[in-house]
Amino acid sequence: MIARFVLLASLAPVAALAQLQVFQFDGTKETPVGGLVNVGTVEPGDTVETRFRVRNIGSGPATLTTIGLAGDGFAISSAPSLPYILAPYAGPTSEAEFRVTFTPQITGSYSAFLAVNSIDVILQGTSVAGATVMLAGSKTPLIAGGVVDFGSVNVGNSHTQGFVLFNAGSANITVKTLAVSGTGFSSPIGLTAPVQLAPGQTVPFQVAFTPQTGQAAQGTLTVDTRTFQLTGQGLDAALPPVSIDFASTLGASAQQNSLSISLQSASPIHADATLTLAFQPANGLPDDPAISFLSGPLRKASVSIERGDKTATIDGQSSIAFQTGTTAGTIVFTLDFSNSTQQESLNISPSPVIFDSVSSVRRYGDVDVSLTGFDNTYTASELTFTFYNTKGAILSGAIPVDATSSFHQYFSSTTAGGAFSLLATFPVTGDTSQIAAVDVQITNSAGATTAQHVLIGN
Repeated sequence: MIARFVLLASLAPVAALAQLQVFQFDGTKETPVGGLVNVGTVEPGDTVETRFRVRNIGSGPATLTTIGLAGDGFAISSAPSLPYILAPYAGPTSEAEFRVTFTPQITGSYSAFLAVNSIDVILQGTSVAGATVMLAGSKTPLIAGGVVDFGSVNVGNSHTQGFVLFNAGSANITVKTLAVSGTGFSSPIGLTAPVQLAPGQTVPFQVAFTPQTGQAAQGTLTVDTRTFQLTGQGLDAALPPVSIDFASTLGASAQQNSLSISLQSASPIHADATLTLAFQPANGLPDDPAISFLSGPLRKASVSIERGDKTATIDGQSSIAFQTGTTAGTIVFTLDFSNSTQQESLNISPSPVIFDSVSSVRRYGDVDVSLTGFDNTYTASELTFTFYNTKGAILSGAIPVDATSSFHQYFSSTTAGGAFSLLATFPVTGDTSQIAAVDVQITNSAGATTAQHVLIGN
């Protein structure tokens, strides 16, 4: 009975200790730890950190009571408060993590003893002579893993940071690896590996940061086994002042005009925008669909500005044509960038009726007078016709016609803007061949328009 009791007592702590397992974690994957862990190679004064995880692989709770470390150059940088109860593993929340740093002061091989409860691990590290890395103008060495901030730089511009490699030792050093990675960061400028450094010798090089976007950027400078973090902030540079330029600033109906988009100076960035056309009719008039661009979507165009451009392209061209329709009002052009808006307006003033054509023809028993034109006010009202005989004398005086109601009805239903066609027929008693010409006058709210001595054909 006594022998059996002693056997159980000796097995119990062994079972409890066997519940723990140590893993090395590199930030991505875990590796079970055996009796030896090599933490890597660094230069004197630099630091490498190794992450460890302790896990309870048993079916019951286990207590982490010891995390011990002994050895020159090694130190525990973080660890949980002990004792630490570990439940059976169910994920990262049921494990403990600690970290060990290796910071050798001189070259050579180093070792340390790590104890996790009753688990013993030998840590090994190596320190080799390497070039000291400093910022240009500084005498303070950069620590491996340190951050070099290039600051904020406009997209399209560059900021160059100087570095120095220095051999502080008493023997020649060869830097076998000198490289830069990361979007926006250049390869080392002015120096290519391998680099031979005699004792006390310094060699400069540079790295340029040229951001491609207005976002934070990260890179890495690698000098042999050491890496240094490079950071910088890209800034979207502002466009120079932009203007919408009309080929003609005279706003009038029934015209074809064009516009271009110019920049006060060369653009430092690429930018895209949308150009839209909108019409604001005067005095409650309806929209005029004829007011539009002459190509592409009728009231929308794509604008692109490349770096170095002083003139934008509009739907791939240097300018875009538009027509002004036949309605009084204001044409508004809006240039929309992602973070700004530019507007320019062209005013189409009310005007007297414009005749496109006036003709007259005699027929048996009557005379027809045909008019085509536009009234951009939609207010045409009175027509006056004055006929002349073959000797130039007025026949029967002026004939007024109140067409207010007819024009109002027409403009209320048309979708052709202010354009109209009119046919007036005058019955004639007698010889129509004696009627040689006619004056036609039409009045709207902006004034009167007269077509004089329109010859009457057969």
